[in-house]
Amino acid sequence: MSARLGGGPDIVIAGAARSGTSFLASTLGGHPQVDACAVKEPNYFSREFARGEEWYDALFPARRDDRLRLDASMSYTFPHFPDALDRLAEAAPGATVLYLVRHPVARMLSHFQLHRDYFRNEPASTLGAALDRGSVYAGTSDYAEWLRRLDKLFGPDRLLVVPFSAVTGHLEEVLDVVADRTGLERAPFDAAAETARAHRNDVVALRGRGVLLGRRLVRRSGLYPALRRGLGPDRLRRVRSLVTRPVETESLAGALATCRVEQRVMLAERYASATAAVADHLATQDVRLGLDWSSVWSRECPLPGRCGSDW
Repeated sequence: MSARLGGGPDIVIAGAARSGTSFLASTLGGHPQVDACAVKEPNYFSREFARGEEWYDALFPARRDDRLRLDASMSYTFPHFPDALDRLAEAAPGATVLYLVRHPVARMLSHFQLHRDYFRNEPASTLGAALDRGSVYAGTSDYAEWLRRLDKLFGPDRLLVVPFSAVTGHLEEVLDVVADRTGLERAPFDAAAETARAHRNDVVALRGRGVLLGRRLVRRSGLYPALRRGLGPDRLRRVRSLVTRPVETESLAGALATCRVEQRVMLAERYASATAAVADHLATQDVRLGLDWSSVWSRECPLPGRCGSDW
């Protein structure tokens, strides 16, 4: 294990949002050789780049040779931040980049529900209406494009693509590979993963408008990093559980029923292209690393027409 010089990260979880990224970030951040950022998603190379490197560097403890910095910012693979990955590649030439993937349409729905029900910054009440408003949900699920860019910028030695079902069903193997790629000691991951299991990032809603306004005030004031450091992630999760309530998860069939015919055609095409791109990438990655994540992915996302599957 060798930490890089400067303020850039050593390990990056660059997406895709709603694909097990919070759980994996919590697991990695609990490792004693990992310096997790003061906020899970600093978004420095995307929406916060104008703040400068000193601001980003201050979100981490002082550099140590025996610690690796972790940045888990999903916005690096949002379509409205097209320069984020280029900035990351320039600032962190030796970083290990993890890209998690999930059923592309189910991921899209979960992403939409998070913004509608928790952040409350999505005015559309249905997925169909949200797709009319913009491309962030569909664009984030464009795995074919993101894999093309990630592979070009980081290459096979620095990029690891992880299916959602591997994180949820084969975590031991995922952690084995991450430890091998980063040089982190493997044993401490077991305790970190057990703690992180409480960090299932289900879609919830804040209890009342006052809580929503308070959350926004803390975020905008810049106090959140200090608050998170002071409370620690475990206590912060307990506070979050007190001020949120579960919401009913909308079914994929119900969400698709709100989409027009042309939207359903677009989603079918996005499913087919995204699923095939991940399958192709995993086939090569499996041979190189001695894995069988292609099978994991094919069970989660069968290619259209195989085994009677339908996206």
